[in-house]
Amino acid sequence: MKPILKSARSLSALALLFWSLQASGATKEIVIGSVVPLSGPFATLGKPLAEGASACFDTINANGGINGYQIRFETKDDLFDPAQTVAKTQELIDAYSPIVLLNTAGSLQNMALIESGLLKKAGIALVGPRDGSPSLREGKHPNLYFLIAGVAAEADKMVNVSATIGRKRLIAVYSDDGTGREALKQIERAASANGSTVAARYPIPPGSNIIPEVAKKIAADNSVQQVLVYGVTPLVAELYKAIRTLRPAMPVTAFSETSHAAIVDLLGADASRGLMLSQVTYPTSSALQVMKDFRAAMDLEQIPEIRINNLHLEGYLAARLVVEALKKIRGAPTREAMNAALDHLNKVNIGGLTYDFSNGKREGSAFVQIGIIGPQGKLMN
Repeated sequence: MKPILKSARSLSALALLFWSLQASGATKEIVIGSVVPLSGPFATLGKPLAEGASACFDTINANGGINGYQIRFETKDDLFDPAQTVAKTQELIDAYSPIVLLNTAGSLQNMALIESGLLKKAGIALVGPRDGSPSLREGKHPNLYFLIAGVAAEADKMVNVSATIGRKRLIAVYSDDGTGREALKQIERAASANGSTVAARYPIPPGSNIIPEVAKKIAADNSVQQVLVYGVTPLVAELYKAIRTLRPAMPVTAFSETSHAAIVDLLGADASRGLMLSQVTYPTSSALQVMKDFRAAMDLEQIPEIRINNLHLEGYLAARLVVEALKKIRGAPTREAMNAALDHLNKVNIGGLTYDFSNGKREGSAFVQIGIIGPQGKLMN
């Protein structure tokens, strides 16, 4: 398996495991692939997804694999560029012939894959695409298996929570790209449904340095009651820091695109405190068995608890779902067999969480909640 940011001790253990398996002749492999941003500003989105999936597969391999096969996890970096998403996915398919793909991130990236016809031509499923756009979900594309709630559900929750406590005058700040504009559309729709008002809209073009000026405008408007922001972690961190300096009591809520752990890394525990984050997976602190399994898998990777966030969990859950499908395959694990196994997952229970892709279903979960960064940088739900 291709390791994702592992420590020397973990690498040594995996090397020893692979050597022992090779010596015993048990070297049959199943290749699973993922194309996500692993470098640049969007790495805070892609790396946790890859690390979470890798943690799951390493645990499976350490316990004997699946039906006599070890899982080899191959990743490629698309830099969050839709053209590179298609190119790198093609490269990965050509080089390693994976039977399934995981977690491609971004509305434009996933749409580019669909429009290229690559997934359909290869006959390969994409499990857990990190994409909340209604436009892609409404397409009911047979190659996509969504595990998390979409941007529309997140916007509904964020606006509704704000309205419930009397914060109905909103400001929307968003990355000026396809996913950001989609988030704005959903904020506006949710605001209209809740009797709230989007008083101002601030698009942040890629690579721009306008965030300090935007923060000044927000802080100067005394009528504003809540800021909703959609963007990658560095954007959110810079905005929150600037607003907190100028107007410390201003409530700010970010979509789940933002990584809690990376926010704490960038700002520090104290400066991160008070930022609210939408969450589309259950709290990792939950007593559900799948959360215990997840924490054990992350311990195996020796990833410190303070770095672990819900994006790690999303990657892990996508991998667990693929593992459940693999268990149902009899004979050689091919793409066709994987697709059929996914389509027959009927209310499968994964450690207390239930997923159902039977009868053409493609939505795994509608769960959304709002967390807040509290003392010591911990996310409280």
